[in-house]
Amino acid sequence: MRHVRDSNNIMRLTRIFPALVLLAVLTGRAEAQDWPAHPLHLIVPLPAGGSADVQSRVIAAALAAVLGQPVVVDNRPGAGGNIAAAEAARAIPDGYTLFMATTGTQASNASVYKTLGFDPVKHFAPLTTVTFNPQLIVPAPKYANLDFGGLVARLKEAGAAASFGSSGNGSSTHIAGELFNRVTGAALVHVPYRGQGPALNDLLAGRIDVMFPLVADVLALLQGGKLKALATINARRAKSLPDIPTTAELGYPKLVLTPIWTALYTNAGTPKPIVDRLSRELVKIIASPAFVGRFEGTGIEFRTSSPDELAAFAAAETLRWGEIVRSLNIQVE
Repeated sequence: MRHVRDSNNIMRLTRIFPALVLLAVLTGRAEAQDWPAHPLHLIVPLPAGGSADVQSRVIAAALAAVLGQPVVVDNRPGAGGNIAAAEAARAIPDGYTLFMATTGTQASNASVYKTLGFDPVKHFAPLTTVTFNPQLIVPAPKYANLDFGGLVARLKEAGAAASFGSSGNGSSTHIAGELFNRVTGAALVHVPYRGQGPALNDLLAGRIDVMFPLVADVLALLQGGKLKALATINARRAKSLPDIPTTAELGYPKLVLTPIWTALYTNAGTPKPIVDRLSRELVKIIASPAFVGRFEGTGIEFRTSSPDELAAFAAAETLRWGEIVRSLNIQVE
């Protein structure tokens, strides 16, 4: 009799399960059709006024026009982006919170910081990549007459009397400087700043010797002749600076980093129809001629992706940056 009851139960479950699946699908579709019913928030881990902030506001305005609801930009700088990421991770998974993630928050910070306060994979649903920005080697104006080899020789000769500035401990500009030291044999002292702006001011004034900024952060200064880039720390030359050779071309194949990137996420657990719609609309916005044209001449390179492509890319970047960070013994409390 027990076998009969078990068989009957299995048959009932077999009949009920497809109905449950169908109900879940229909519920998801209904949520997507009713969504959005109120304003969205886009959390940005960088200060207002910077290039990532400007991009975020343009994206927010375009997305609001498509969705018919305001998209409010919320700047939460600090701790290498971890403050903003932790805030975004706590949001309800309903598609109303977006996060403008960075290489730091989704890849390198996991190795740089002892604790994050969020999980880059478990707490976020990928939507699309946004920007890719190579780093440069830019010396102070007093070295303007030197080529890359001459700069390396001068800095090695100076030893610990020479310094490099970064946008903060554990930042990509810090990591690049420590990698420069290891590969070239220089002994530059790291001087962390609260952002790129103050560091660049001291570079221009000659108070620090070299920096490793993103192309977009210094392109106007390079074009104005106030600074000079000697190399691109990437496997390929920057599109906006085709005459600047890569470090690999100059004989330093181990002094190479992948471009710094930004990408858009929402919360893990958000219904798939909403994730798909957000991804679709954001890709259209970022790939549009109007959006790309808005930033023409800034040195920013835009590239979109599917959610699956972004997930795979971020996983590879986490491994790549983790190996570099651990090899340089960089860690922030």
